[in-house]
Amino acid sequence: MKVGVFWRKFRNVELQRRLTPDKVYDDAYDEAYHHYEALKEAGFDAVLIEWKDDPIKTYEVIQKEEVDIIFNASSLKEIEFLELFNIPYVGSGIDLAATDKRMRKDIVAAHGLPTPKYVVAYSANEIPSVDHLRFPLFVKPIMGRGSAGIDEENIVYDKSRLPKVVSKITEKIGQPALIEEFIEGREVTVGIIGYRNPIVLPLLEIGYNNVKTNTYEHKMFDNEIIKCPMEVPEEIEKRIKDTALRIFKVLNARDYARIDMILGKGNVPYFLELNTYAGLTTAVERGEKHVHHGYMGYMAKAAGMTRKEFIGKILESALERYGFEDKELLLA
Repeated sequence: MKVGVFWRKFRNVELQRRLTPDKVYDDAYDEAYHHYEALKEAGFDAVLIEWKDDPIKTYEVIQKEEVDIIFNASSLKEIEFLELFNIPYVGSGIDLAATDKRMRKDIVAAHGLPTPKYVVAYSANEIPSVDHLRFPLFVKPIMGRGSAGIDEENIVYDKSRLPKVVSKITEKIGQPALIEEFIEGREVTVGIIGYRNPIVLPLLEIGYNNVKTNTYEHKMFDNEIIKCPMEVPEEIEKRIKDTALRIFKVLNARDYARIDMILGKGNVPYFLELNTYAGLTTAVERGEKHVHHGYMGYMAKAAGMTRKEFIGKILESALERYGFEDKELLLA
């Protein structure tokens, strides 16, 4: 059994590069190398595979390396490739990865789970009525990633400010803008690993240093105030975890995902987004290069997992899903 770990340059900062090309740090290789090392420590044969512009060349590398399954923590483009060539892979399928924030919110709401009300704008000149929404509002790319395009001006308190923020998203990033009610409360993110029997990891609360939301720079350079496990009464913790697990299942997430929520008034956990490419990096080992610390990495540590146990469990979920049951054979 051989595991190929995909990596692609700028895969997590592609959108932000359109806004601040001189202020982005590309950690794609470092993150992939972290997963590669963790899998080797877990006893798996692993190899790093760089995504090529020509997919056929990528396929040739996979064949040459005799890879059995791909650990994919990259993007939709790679999933389309893996599906086309019928290559087993770790992570959620195209049925989820191809959906945007609006579609995911609609599915979640259809199952009776709370999520902020919203509209979608395709240009600053064609913003739908927001009169039915409660201000302040929050504006973000409909398929954003890594807090790309997010700064404090994305919190909109006055309707007259909407066109400027929508323009930033639609013109500079090149995506429709999701405009939703900004829920006041505590930001919590919930990591889940597995598929048939998913495990909910300890809750992580995100606080801010001198900002009101988790901007790109605030997040990418580890400026958040992290509390993991989150300090919350047991019954509220259960409510958050139960809601997150239901969301994980109704969206058909696989092997791992991170669900962003706001704990609002009345301790209602509002769904914001499900991350199919959630940050899995943990604290680096001695002598290794520093890498941006992923939220799920903090959760794994709080759960008492080493990186090899954490990444290994995610891979084992995919192996079980594909019917590779004999672990001893897999590690041979």
